[in-house]
Amino acid sequence: MRRINSEFQTLHISEEGQKLSNRDYFGYVEMDDFACYVLADSLDEEPSVNSARLVVDSIIRDFTEAPTMRKRAVRKYIIRAHRELMAQREGMHLKASVVVAVTDYRKLRYYHAGNSRLYWIRNARIMEQTKDQSLTQNLLEQGRLPLDEAAAHEERNNLYSFLGERGTPQIEISRKKKLENGDMFALLTRGVWEQCGEQEFLQITNDAKEPKDILDQTEDCVLKDQENRKIDNYSLAVTFVNRVYQSPKKPVSIKKILMIALPVLLVVTITGVTLYLRYRNIRTKTEDMIRYMESGQTYLGLNNYQKAAEEYGEAMTLARSLKRAKEQDESDQYIKLAEQIMLADDALSGEEYQKAQELYLAAREMSVETGNTGLQYIDGQLDRVLRHVRVFDLIAQGERKQEYGNLEGAIALYKEAKEMAETLYFGEGKAEALKLQMEAEEALDQQKMDEAAKLQEQINEEVASMAVENEQKSNDQQSAMDIENQGNALLAQGFYEEAITFYQTAQAMYSKLEMEELAEEIEPKIIAAQAGMEAARKAAEMEKAAEEASEEAAEIQPEEAAGVQAEQSEETAQPDNSAE
Repeated sequence: MRRINSEFQTLHISEEGQKLSNRDYFGYVEMDDFACYVLADSLDEEPSVNSARLVVDSIIRDFTEAPTMRKRAVRKYIIRAHRELMAQREGMHLKASVVVAVTDYRKLRYYHAGNSRLYWIRNARIMEQTKDQSLTQNLLEQGRLPLDEAAAHEERNNLYSFLGERGTPQIEISRKKKLENGDMFALLTRGVWEQCGEQEFLQITNDAKEPKDILDQTEDCVLKDQENRKIDNYSLAVTFVNRVYQSPKKPVSIKKILMIALPVLLVVTITGVTLYLRYRNIRTKTEDMIRYMESGQTYLGLNNYQKAAEEYGEAMTLARSLKRAKEQDESDQYIKLAEQIMLADDALSGEEYQKAQELYLAAREMSVETGNTGLQYIDGQLDRVLRHVRVFDLIAQGERKQEYGNLEGAIALYKEAKEMAETLYFGEGKAEALKLQMEAEEALDQQKMDEAAKLQEQINEEVASMAVENEQKSNDQQSAMDIENQGNALLAQGFYEEAITFYQTAQAMYSKLEMEELAEEIEPKIIAAQAGMEAARKAAEMEKAAEEASEEAAEIQPEEAAGVQAEQSEETAQPDNSAE
């Protein structure tokens, strides 16, 4: 009845996230002497069957029938769940990731297949955790991927083992580990650890005042960036070991004392020898550790980061076995620095310049933290990256200028990019810049030829136009002269008014042809014609006056003659009264 003499508290959450349904599933059973906790994550998209629930129900059912912590027995339960997935196919391919924890309320053992995880936390540290059966985990273990990039790596869900795969899945099984009061173990699916990293989760467990706070704060962490991220199903189950089962103390018998005492002498002897051997082993390991660290430092100074990482790796292994925390941390720092620089160098060699720049900047920060180790090399590589990027920037600027028709400006930029690529021994960049330069120069030559041809065409058109204009001008001048001569003829004939009209027409044509001198020469002729008109008018008036005077004279003569005769007759008829 270990259960009633211990205190285990289990809480869990399981939500669908932004999916249409929740395909995670958690189940557990706490029996008198054993407890089993199972969390599964469906890896298929079959809407009619919840693979995770099928797995959990199968394992819990088998465990309930025969509770145990034995490796083979629990592994057999998991394999049986795998076979149930295979049997349920009917044209479907059901798959699931699973993590199982079993305990006898004193010790803990865990099993897993896929990428569902278990964290075992004690005193604010993750003491034990599962390792994902994925390509990302392999890269992480090989040192080809930084830890902080693993949760978002594109191959994190590329699993090489899981329930429902063809064949038999690889079930990872831990050793039995002793529980202590205050321990906590958590089961979580990828929907949690993808959004909430290990350190964030550890910080949440340390800051939580109540067990439920861990679930609430972890859920907040998962959902904090849901506007920008796709949130998968997420499930978390935490079990708090408030009190571990303690066997009741029994009185010690004399027989037991004797059984213990006899081996004690042997143990003491063996212990003495062991301590001596251990001391000698520790001294040897310490000397080797120091030698590896000195060798690693030498390789760092030579910028041989591959060898430096290997040497410090050996030093860290020895420091860990010696429990020399300072040397272990120092070696770890130099290993991470060397690996960061190697990743940056690989990115640069692969022409991933943006990524290389980010990696070198991160390496620079790590270098400053380790006393500027490798700083000169990192700065040199950063400058090289920036110059590579500058080559592409110059090419891009040249292409923009070429789009806007500034071929000379584009050619200058392409030349600058080519020269910079030559200094970097950057063959691809040089070839690209040279190709674009030659194309731009050909386009410029063609443009100049087109402009010259267009200019020649304009000149020819202007010459033809001038010829037409001169011919027209010559014709207009001849017309003006002809009109002027007609005016001369009319003036000579005394048709002064008609002559003036012809003269004014000719004068206007000379002015339009900008032949002002000829136009001015007509002015005296117009004046002469006007004078002739005036003289003719006056002569006509005088002639008319003479005619009128002649007519009046002719009328006056007969009347005067009649008047004289009448006077003479009257004188004859009247008497002479003067005598009287």
